[in-house]
Amino acid sequence: MARRPREPLGPPSARVADGRTRLRFVPACRLTITVASGSTWNHRPLYGEIVRRAKAYGLGSATVFRAVEGFGPDGVIATTRILSLADHLPLQIVALDEEERIRGFLGEVEPFMDAVESLVIDHVQRVVRR
Repeated sequence: MARRPREPLGPPSARVADGRTRLRFVPACRLTITVASGSTWNHRPLYGEIVRRAKAYGLGSATVFRAVEGFGPDGVIATTRILSLADHLPLQIVALDEEERIRGFLGEVEPFMDAVESLVIDHVQRVVRR
């Protein structure tokens, strides 16, 4: 049985004249660091210090996300619906760049490892226009 050609990705407006997509997939590495919302470094929010260092190091991007609800190793569910638990919600700092740059940046994060709840590196595909 003959294989059908794959459908091009993206909407018709993103395709070039020969039907291929204008999008290109580039290997990248994503670093996700989870910290408690109240964590500080030198009397400043820890998440801000990590983002500042990521920018100074020259990483491609770094973004902070605030959780709405979740639980950690202690099993206690924290939620924004209960004000007393809202202060314990985690923050995630997500940085994206080439693997070598992300691995090199880990030295900048090492001083904070006692305050970091989790640190994950995964390989992703960054989508860019041609």
